[in-house]
Amino acid sequence: MQSLSENQLLFALLGIAAILLVGRGTAELARRIGQPEVLGELLGGVLLGPSVVGALFPGAYKALYLTPEVSTGLSLLSWIGAILLLMIAGLEVDLGILRANVRPGMLAAALAIVPSIAAGTIFAALALGRPPDRGVFLGLVLSVTAVSVVAKLLIERDALRRTYAQVIIAAGVASEVLVWLLIAVVSALHGGSPVASGIRATLFAIGFFVLMMTLGRRFTNWAMRRTADLTQIVNGELSLVLALVFISASLTQALELHALLGAFVFGVLLSQAPRATARLKERIQTLTVGFFAPIFFVLAGMRVDIFKLGALSSLWTILLLFVVATAVKVGMGALGARLGGLRGWESALVGVGLNLKGGTDVIVAILGVQLGLLSVQTYTIYAVVAILTVAVSPPVLALLERRVPPSREEMARLNREEARRRAYLPHLERVLVPLAPDLQPQSTAWVVEALARAKEQEGEVFDIMQLQLDGAEARTPTIQTPAVSEAKDRLDQAGENATVELTKRTRDAESHPAALHAILDAADEHVLIVFGAHPPIVGGAFTLGDLQDRITDRTTADVLAVVTRESDTLPPRPIRRILVPVNGFEYSMAAGDVAGYLAKATGAELVLFTTVRSRLDSLFWRERGHRELLKNGYQVVRELAFRVGRLGIRAGEHVEVGEDAGEAIVRELARRPYDLIVMGAVDRSTDDRLYLGSPVEMVLGKGSTPTLLLVTHEQA
Repeated sequence: MQSLSENQLLFALLGIAAILLVGRGTAELARRIGQPEVLGELLGGVLLGPSVVGALFPGAYKALYLTPEVSTGLSLLSWIGAILLLMIAGLEVDLGILRANVRPGMLAAALAIVPSIAAGTIFAALALGRPPDRGVFLGLVLSVTAVSVVAKLLIERDALRRTYAQVIIAAGVASEVLVWLLIAVVSALHGGSPVASGIRATLFAIGFFVLMMTLGRRFTNWAMRRTADLTQIVNGELSLVLALVFISASLTQALELHALLGAFVFGVLLSQAPRATARLKERIQTLTVGFFAPIFFVLAGMRVDIFKLGALSSLWTILLLFVVATAVKVGMGALGARLGGLRGWESALVGVGLNLKGGTDVIVAILGVQLGLLSVQTYTIYAVVAILTVAVSPPVLALLERRVPPSREEMARLNREEARRRAYLPHLERVLVPLAPDLQPQSTAWVVEALARAKEQEGEVFDIMQLQLDGAEARTPTIQTPAVSEAKDRLDQAGENATVELTKRTRDAESHPAALHAILDAADEHVLIVFGAHPPIVGGAFTLGDLQDRITDRTTADVLAVVTRESDTLPPRPIRRILVPVNGFEYSMAAGDVAGYLAKATGAELVLFTTVRSRLDSLFWRERGHRELLKNGYQVVRELAFRVGRLGIRAGEHVEVGEDAGEAIVRELARRPYDLIVMGAVDRSTDDRLYLGSPVEMVLGKGSTPTLLLVTHEQA
């Protein structure tokens, strides 16, 4: 294996350091004047390239960037940056939005691509004197939307979830898919078989999409689950993602469809894969934006050589190409989006977005130079046009965005997405269900199965680990064995849901210490443990049971305790109304989210209940003070109502003014019939005694309604 020499390594490291310092520095300057960071990185490349550093310090420029081995290494890093940017763009694609907007997306793509190819071909013939068979390549370059630049710009503007943004992404990806098919045809024009090459590329593209959406999706889901659940490798999921995106990119590269298409499609698959957490996505984006993407954009700018422009007339050529390319792409792209049903100004946003350059289009232009279909001068002209477009487009987008507030439907979707982001269960994928007679398995299994049904309706992953504790049944088998057997049947039923994976383990547990050890050992892989318990004896010390108390106190996972009387199991009857006491802290909001999923599964109504404490002074009794207290209380319950509203369930609100939250909850239970209570609590234990707060102790001590307690270990 050939390696870099000592000098080459030295200059490679210095070159990368210069790229990062200059690129990120100019990106910060661009951001401060209201321009996108990508523009600063492109201009940083121009400064480091032959136009400035190369002209002023030719020796240093040659040593840093023109040594073949160093140049090859930087090119590889640049390609990795482009691949990761396209994967991030795929991660942000919402297939549901794309399906809903397939008509405007495809029409915008078609009307932007075909006229751009024609305009580029005609411009090359009239202004550059290129014959049509070579001038068409400039048209191909103009037809491409720089999806990596679009994605980065929309991420910076926090607009990637807007409908118009998703249409731009869809149309941009269509342009990238089409351009690689057309490049295969154009390249074959000089080899004598354009039709065969085009047909082959089309068939390969169709086959790749089918493969990725079937076997590729299943393998990605399987690999993500196994890596996260069965290994202890630090950042193992990140390493897996990088390996899989490079494999996907390699496949499309081998099929002559280009690596970037494979990266984008894998990003779409990863966005819906298990264990693709927000934390994992943040790591990917940090790695990309902090290192690889600046190298990609800076190197793209470094390929600009203003000395190749020749006479001053080239400036008029640049201006003319900028005007022609912009007018055609923006005008026709907007027309396609308008014909597809988007609003007027929204269509204009799509047209401006499709006109963004500086990413894949630059790569295509470089490829044209390598194939001899674009001259170095033409490439430089186009690169300057790309930089001008990136400079002009953001303020135009900002101006148009002010004229395009979200429609009612779009605002409802954005609110649902925001509510989902704040909620608890959408981000919870792994649950541990220990089965032992002492842990009320029947009620526990009913709760887990109901949550699984609701999660499937929401299209969310919910993987269940059934941990059977053998040996614990031996004490009273005639009573307890049927309970465990019924629980296992119900969990098997939950495992039949499409988004659920049920796995089973068996552990020997002849005693409580053995059972505790087995549960805590398995809990390290899970976010939530669900078990059953009996309420504490009235007048006695508060306890959910010896084993239950120890699990709650010692695990770092959240605990969902299903508390029922000895003679009860869930559901004792149809669940029609669920009480959700909430105090505004996150643990109570999380419990409310659990209640929302149960309501979705059972068709029940939620009653969101809070108690606000009065101020025992004369000012409180003024009418204004009372109204303020009620207003504060309704702000609490309405935050939870916002979060569970995305589930399409019925939710009422009730606020009381009082001194004791526990007493208020007990009074509410006496006022109306409730079939279930779902409460949140924090484990505040400081010794061997479990302490979950006085409201929980009062409700379990005085109430008779089945109760679910979501216990976290985060301090309120």
